Amino acid sequence: MQTVQRYLLSQLVIAYINGYQGRNSKVYDRRLTLHRGVNNPITFTFKNEDQKAQDITSKTYEFNIIDTESKKSVVTKTLTVLDDGSTVSTKGDASTTITEGDLLPLEAKFYNFSVREVKSDGSREVTYSDTGYASAGTIEILDGAFPEFVASTAITQFTGNGGPLQYTSSAIDARPGINNNKALHTIAMYPQSFSGKLIVQGTMASSPSDSDFVTVTSATFSDASSPSTLNFTGIFHSVRFSWDNDSGNTGKIDKILYRQ
Repeated sequence: MQTVQRYLLSQLVIAYINGYQGRNSKVYDRRLTLHRGVNNPITFTFKNEDQKAQDITSKTYEFNIIDTESKKSVVTKTLTVLDDGSTVSTKGDASTTITEGDLLPLEAKFYNFSVREVKSDGSREVTYSDTGYASAGTIEILDGAFPEFVASTAITQFTGNGGPLQYTSSAIDARPGINNNKALHTIAMYPQSFSGKLIVQGTMASSPSDSDFVTVTSATFSDASSPSTLNFTGIFHSVRFSWDNDSGNTGKIDKILYRQ
């Protein structure tokens, strides 16, 4: 039997509010790591040069992740001041969560981060990441540890050749290698005043001709203009989508989003 340990840890960052006077010098500060595919909570402790937590009850702090190449802020969060249970004041701690959605558009690489105090007049005041007056820390965004969102395949081109109905898409990779026994496929159809029929076809041929496709499922629509969904199951090498209007209808299927 394999025994695997997992650690429930909180990422803690010390931010210095005041300048360095030569006492309690910090010689090492680890970088933060953020993982794509999950939410990442971070807690900041605000101290002075004597390593004493400071009262931040009435203060506002802004956290930024900065792309080191473009020099632009790619994530901005207002920190939430944490209640330490004291009846006098809240000392030192504030937190934020970098969500899965925040990291979705970002590449897995190194970034800088900073924390600024937002003053009552809207100006920003520096806080330091260490006792050597460095204002920026380092964040590494990592992927591969957790499942990540994969965008749907968008089908917008439908030709008039070879399909069972007038308009047919090209063959779309159904990724049979990743499907388990459920093999669930989902499509979202975006019609414009469409009345007619939609046919879903699939094949296990690696280089299919029109005769290799078989009908998996179908649906009919009447003057449809709102998005609708359709699910089907099966393991296929490729799928395609074919549609045609009822007599006298001039609507269309503008787009199909396909997930497997």
